Amino acid sequence: MNGSLWDTRSGRTVSEDRLLREAQAADWVLVGEKHDNAEHHRRQAEIVAALGRSGRRFAVVWEMADPEHAAALKNARADSVADLGEALDWEGRGWPAWPEYQPIAEAALAAGLPMLPGKPAPDEVRALARGGELSEATTTILAAARQYSAAMQADLLEELADSHCGKLPEAALAPMARVQHFWDVAMAEAMRQAKAPPVAAEGAILIAGSGHVREDRAVPWHLEGEKLTVALVEVVRGQESATDYPAFDPRLFDYVWFTPRVDEKDPCAAFP
Repeated sequence: MNGSLWDTRSGRTVSEDRLLREAQAADWVLVGEKHDNAEHHRRQAEIVAALGRSGRRFAVVWEMADPEHAAALKNARADSVADLGEALDWEGRGWPAWPEYQPIAEAALAAGLPMLPGKPAPDEVRALARGGELSEATTTILAAARQYSAAMQADLLEELADSHCGKLPEAALAPMARVQHFWDVAMAEAMRQAKAPPVAAEGAILIAGSGHVREDRAVPWHLEGEKLTVALVEVVRGQESATDYPAFDPRLFDYVWFTPRVDEKDPCAAFP
């Protein structure tokens, strides 16, 4: 299982070249990660590098960067890429160590691909979560966005509860769902803007957590045009078949790429 790449639509293993050929023809390429897995970031860097060599000019959109980081990303240089994490206050904002993500930036800079922030402004996120007043721009974007059906909302709430090991108060789930929707809408808009002046890229690559890459309700659901989705998934002891993994579903992702697991710790042990 480890290292195997699967096309969920055919249910078969495929080569990396097959994935990259399809990615080169897409408008949007979305690569979902587990944030603390350095191997996921190496695979993302491989995809960015390959698309950079393809002759098409993609932009790289980062879930981990806020609008205030646009200048730092625009002005980043290959000879000082190690300092980009500090310019983005990367670890200060809670992301894993910058050197784990640095290969992605190196691949983008080596190919001359523009890099853009994907997340909405933190103050807007806080206002939405607390039911506060939003800016006119945010209100406009959210009003124009697709909205969840009742079934989709219920499914997201269940996923949020499960991903937090059932330890969150029920009252916290609805605000979290609103924020999740907002993040997805904002990242989709950032990808669209990458194709407009002044960037005027031919397509965009999203680097984000896998939950934001699923096609049934996340960023791809808000995009028009040809999309390609890839989920990087850790192997789990005892789950020896690709079909044992929930991500192995063509309704969610086009490709699933299996990688080693960071550790064997129970993630729920961290919750009080």
